[in-house]
Amino acid sequence: MRIELELARRLSLRQRAAAGRRHSRLAPGVVIAIAGTALSLLVMVLAVSIATGFKTEIRQKVTGFEQQITVSQAEGYGAERVNRGIRLTDSLRTIIADAAPGSHASLRIHQPAMIKTDTDFEGIVLQGITDGSDTYRFIARQTAEGDTMPHFAYGHEGNPIVISRTTASALGLATGETVAVHFFIGGNLLTRKMRVAAVYDTHFGEYDKLMAFCPIDILQRLNHTDSLTGTSIDINGLDTDMIDEATASLRAGLFEHLQTTGSTESYRIDNVNTTGAIYFNWLELLDTNIVVILSLMGCVTGFTLISSLLIIILQRVRTIGLLKALGAADSQIRRVFVMMACRIVAAGLIAGNLVAVAIIVLQNRLHIIPLNPEAYYLNYVPMAECFGTIALIDVAVAIVSVALLLIPSHLISRISPAETMRYE
Repeated sequence: MRIELELARRLSLRQRAAAGRRHSRLAPGVVIAIAGTALSLLVMVLAVSIATGFKTEIRQKVTGFEQQITVSQAEGYGAERVNRGIRLTDSLRTIIADAAPGSHASLRIHQPAMIKTDTDFEGIVLQGITDGSDTYRFIARQTAEGDTMPHFAYGHEGNPIVISRTTASALGLATGETVAVHFFIGGNLLTRKMRVAAVYDTHFGEYDKLMAFCPIDILQRLNHTDSLTGTSIDINGLDTDMIDEATASLRAGLFEHLQTTGSTESYRIDNVNTTGAIYFNWLELLDTNIVVILSLMGCVTGFTLISSLLIIILQRVRTIGLLKALGAADSQIRRVFVMMACRIVAAGLIAGNLVAVAIIVLQNRLHIIPLNPEAYYLNYVPMAECFGTIALIDVAVAIVSVALLLIPSHLISRISPAETMRYE
């Protein structure tokens, strides 16, 4: 093996220098093989990175609005629903903690409302949330440049409201302005003056058009409820793979609690895998696209390398004949040329990785490549910095490439030393 390695190292991949040139250069076939390998790897890495980043961003946005698990009263929706809402008591917190270890629960109130200006109006669903909740942190990350998410803790100043850029544009509102918000509760029309404290933009048109946010205590006072009552309980902090299991465990725990206490209450339990199914099913289609891309690029790499090795063998026919005349076995010569081709693979992998990592880092920092948010829910192409996955792709490409290089190397066994003397 040492002899084959030394021969592979000494045999040049460069072509002879033309007359008048001092230095030789890589043979065109070698350049094409390196470029083809690098380009194929680049496409594979970017495809996986974009798919992973896209799925992560969309899942975070869906979870930011829908919550991992939601517990509410099983009664129908209506203007009075919050008055018959769910109470986040200590016993219910214990049940949630036992069913979903590591999670955290927070109250929420969903309140239909209408924002009205002097010239226009928009219907919204006002979300009363608590300071520091997952939804609060999510919206805080989506606020427009220059805006700061106000504190939603009890004892906050005034009646702050956070509206979407879509709503703000439709009504001509800006941060700091005061607006009238109307509620229909218990057959009565109630109006509150609220201050636009911030404007957010998630690029999720269906949600941005409807959702606005305010401190939960504003809606609790409006509906004459205490601090433990809300429309629903949001449960977050779970690993994605544990959501369905925790949901089933919570259903069983609540059912056992109702039987034990003899309570007549009933609960409705949803999770994001159900409420956001339309988005997650769409994201699953990306996996099929990735498999197709990886397969096609693998074929391109394979054909390029096989062609390259054939060219190298044909260029070294006399060398092969000489080695055979000196007593070298076919298997030894095959290994020499496979090792030479592996140098091409290594050069292609290095070049492809360098370009791919540079593109990923620049895109994540500068958002060079834009997207239409109305179609993709994002205004730029997200690229996950999944370097572990990139390493796995490199290993897979290297293994498959070496395996494919064994196919053309068998041509060496058909070359006769006598015939090589007449080969031009």
